[in-house]
Amino acid sequence: MAEETMTFAESGRILEAVRVLEGLEQSGEISDSQLAALNKFRGKQKTAEQARTETIATYRGVQSGATMNLSDEIAGAYNAATELLKNRDIEGAKAAYAKFRDLSRKRDEAAQVLAPEQFAKGEGVGSVLGAMAPAGVGTAAMRGASMLPRMAIGATTGAAATALPQFAGGEGGFSSRMAEVSPLSTAVGATIGGAAPAAGAITGGVVRGAQNLRRGVQGFGSGASQRVARSLNRAEASGADIQAYLDQLGPEGMVADIKGSPQQLAQGLASMQGEGSDILQRSVRERGEGAGARIEDVMTRRVDEPEAAFQKRVELAQERSSVLGPMYDAATQSGQKFQVDAIRSGISFIGKDAATNVKKRLNAALKDLGSEGEISAERLHNARAALSDAMFKAKVKGEGGVVANLKPILAEVDSKLDTIPDYAAARTGYASNKAIERAVDEGRKAFTGGATTAVSPKVLEEALAKMSVAERDAYKKGAREYISALMGTSSKDAAAAWREFGKNWNSEKLRLIVGEDDAQEITRRLMAEKDFSETRGAISGGSQTSQRTESREALADIREPDTANVPSPVTRVRRGIEAPINRVIDEVLYGPRRSNMNRQIGELLSLQGEQRDAAVGALLQEARRLDDPTRTQAIVEALTTFGVLTAAPNTAQ
Repeated sequence: MAEETMTFAESGRILEAVRVLEGLEQSGEISDSQLAALNKFRGKQKTAEQARTETIATYRGVQSGATMNLSDEIAGAYNAATELLKNRDIEGAKAAYAKFRDLSRKRDEAAQVLAPEQFAKGEGVGSVLGAMAPAGVGTAAMRGASMLPRMAIGATTGAAATALPQFAGGEGGFSSRMAEVSPLSTAVGATIGGAAPAAGAITGGVVRGAQNLRRGVQGFGSGASQRVARSLNRAEASGADIQAYLDQLGPEGMVADIKGSPQQLAQGLASMQGEGSDILQRSVRERGEGAGARIEDVMTRRVDEPEAAFQKRVELAQERSSVLGPMYDAATQSGQKFQVDAIRSGISFIGKDAATNVKKRLNAALKDLGSEGEISAERLHNARAALSDAMFKAKVKGEGGVVANLKPILAEVDSKLDTIPDYAAARTGYASNKAIERAVDEGRKAFTGGATTAVSPKVLEEALAKMSVAERDAYKKGAREYISALMGTSSKDAAAAWREFGKNWNSEKLRLIVGEDDAQEITRRLMAEKDFSETRGAISGGSQTSQRTESREALADIREPDTANVPSPVTRVRRGIEAPINRVIDEVLYGPRRSNMNRQIGELLSLQGEQRDAAVGALLQEARRLDDPTRTQAIVEALTTFGVLTAAPNTAQ
């Protein structure tokens, strides 16, 4: 205990006493007791010397291992460089290299002889330190590379770090040094080095898995969040703009509507038993029930009220009876007389080549005009009505020449009648009233017709350009009436609407009738409802699969009586024992967790509106992060790779 607490002053006094005793020994004046004390000290000194030797051996072992057995070459090279810089003597430098290289080797050999165990321990520690440099270089070189190149770098690093110390430990030329390299240990080093990146990836994956257990979006668990996020990631990777698509669908759109992986996930969930399937199916079903109302709403907002055309007809009829009728009556009761010989001749000439229905009306006009002489304003007015009907029939029959020939005759009749007070105003008002009524009727037929009768967008565009503002508005009301009738008479009203307006011509005509913005909004709604219907069909198919599976399981022991193909008593007993046991095992292992995840996936897939947008944004961000290594994962992976590469040479040895 005294030796352990000995101070430097005390140790100095002991060494001074030893020198005095050694002087007495040399002069022959030392006593027996003094000689015994001196010999005792020398025994201890021998132990200290041995410790010093072991320390030096350990140091030289560390030095040799850390330099991969290049410490002798390094010592020779250092002294050679010093000699060359000092004396500019190449031969002297060569001699210095050989001298100090050999001197370093002899010292290492002496250390191995005097303290082999300590040298070996030091060499082992040094080899680990020495392997860190190539391991660090190899790990850095792997950064950013895929797995195969990383494994190739690791194998090269492991082989080099194993073979280099063996090569450097030899003497002589290249061939003699290569003879020292063990192919087996080099191959083992290469194998371990090649496995280092995989080991790092596995360790990093384990760390990432542990981290993922705590990750989720908006209160949903990590399992549900990651499954939905990965499905969105795959859809986005295929080129789909998910957020733009959901914006196009509107607030009613769901993640389950997204084509590809998200919809497949919804189908898979629907084919399973559990709360998630029920939540998803109910949400899709309830949304589908409101399709007709949503289409009617957008049509009302963007086109007109459903009964607008009917109301317009009522207004026009009231106008004719209350305003225009009395004005006509007043005009036709005028006492004016008119000379119409030229008009008679023109109508007779044109009527010869007219179609039967047109000729019939022209003959009625001739009857009102009489055979000769002047006629009253009332008879001329009646002839005008028959002439107008004839022109309309000729137009319907496609007799453009007849219409063109009758126009100047009708203009002549109007010029005469307009001389009657108030007749011109009445005629103009009546014509406008009837034109508006015709616009309502024509608007109702805008989207009808087959290959030979449908109005083309170009023809409609020209017709609308010739209409007044009132006529265009009436035409739009008629088109709205057709849409109401279309949906009201169809068992699948929403489907009828999007099929009708999904046609190119009708889509273009809708744009001409209601304008670009309104047509775009209507089309967006119709196409969204079409997608909603397709989603419902896909999920319904998955649900039916689930129902069939459940039915088979529930009725597994029932067969047709005449087939006698029923389970045996042994099978029934076995099933009776296995079923409750399996339910208990499933509940213990993953019952609550699986049920909760099932429900949460169903909720995520059926979110709508602002909740959906917020969740989708978070899920897409999570999806991108899932494939990117976290900082902790990257650090653990790099450290594991570095550690395996560092251990490769010693393990191979």
